[in-house]
Amino acid sequence: MKETLTIGDRGRAVRELNGGLRALGYEAGAGDRFTQSTARGLCALQTDRGLEPTGQGDGRTRSLLTLLSCNDPEEAFYGDADGDGQLTVKDVGLVLKSLLTRRTAPTVALDADGSGKVDWQDARYLVKCLIGRAAPKPNAPWIGPDAGVGTDARRAIDQALRGVTPLRRQLVEAALPFACDPHGAQVAAFPRSLYLWGADLFGTDKALYCPTSAAIELMAARKPAFFDGGRREMMLSALQNAASLGDRLSAADCSGAIVGLWRKFDLVEGTFDAVANQLLREPLSFPIQKEDLLPGDLVGFDGHIGLYAGAGRVVEWAGGAYGCQLTRLQGRCCWSFTEKRLVKMKKDFELFTRPFFLVDGETETGYTK
Repeated sequence: MKETLTIGDRGRAVRELNGGLRALGYEAGAGDRFTQSTARGLCALQTDRGLEPTGQGDGRTRSLLTLLSCNDPEEAFYGDADGDGQLTVKDVGLVLKSLLTRRTAPTVALDADGSGKVDWQDARYLVKCLIGRAAPKPNAPWIGPDAGVGTDARRAIDQALRGVTPLRRQLVEAALPFACDPHGAQVAAFPRSLYLWGADLFGTDKALYCPTSAAIELMAARKPAFFDGGRREMMLSALQNAASLGDRLSAADCSGAIVGLWRKFDLVEGTFDAVANQLLREPLSFPIQKEDLLPGDLVGFDGHIGLYAGAGRVVEWAGGAYGCQLTRLQGRCCWSFTEKRLVKMKKDFELFTRPFFLVDGETETGYTK
């Protein structure tokens, strides 16, 4: 096989190259052709990982791409910056280069100590590994064990998060623990977060909103249409169940979840508020094509919104009977906690937008300040 792939090359190796780039969210060529799109995608990948941005598929870049896009995260380990399957002084050099050039995306290839961020501790940890005072850490998925998603979804989203900026990853990771996965192996008896009309997930003080039984009773009296069909009883039982476990249950509506997450990460002022149709349109976000979606982007339709998690999955506060769920872009289904069954939703997402603070390659803080 040719050592370095360049523009004009064709074949199986190029097809794998394009497929790997596309899986990580980078621009890529079509089929088995090495095109300008392939070169641009490789440049972006190399730049993000601290390699020289040649736009060519050399051995080191292809090894790194294989490492980052492997199907089983357990096959890789933290700190293998050049993707050759072993730790050497080259890995230390790439971590240092990343720090000195401020390209510090927390990736498996650079995050040597598995802390979720790239800093000087990673270089120190690599040196300890090289002199035998520490051992390389197996690569564990970044999605925490408290996220209520099935194994397939966990792996797919974990892979999608490896090719994006830290801010995008943090937004998705903050939302996932609230979601239940209706396609997972087992669905719990109650939602992990309730859908409560008018509620923001995080308040103006960034505190997580956890309603009381009295608050639900009051809302049910004011908005009975949102609590019929057993939804009121289910929510009250969910609160009691959480209390019996020494826990508190959060709540939000679809737009309040997005607003709360933006508040949590200081992307907007604490007093910022907006409904779904405002969040999905200018001046807050701009339209993109569905195939261009990246984790942290927004999806929705008239009157409803969700957070794109990657790999064709969406975190959304779907309604009173469903709470927060991990749904799919196509064939959208939710688990009804009142009917105890999987329900095919009437609408799939048809609006796809990108918040202005998530412009590719940038992680500015909020534009409303």
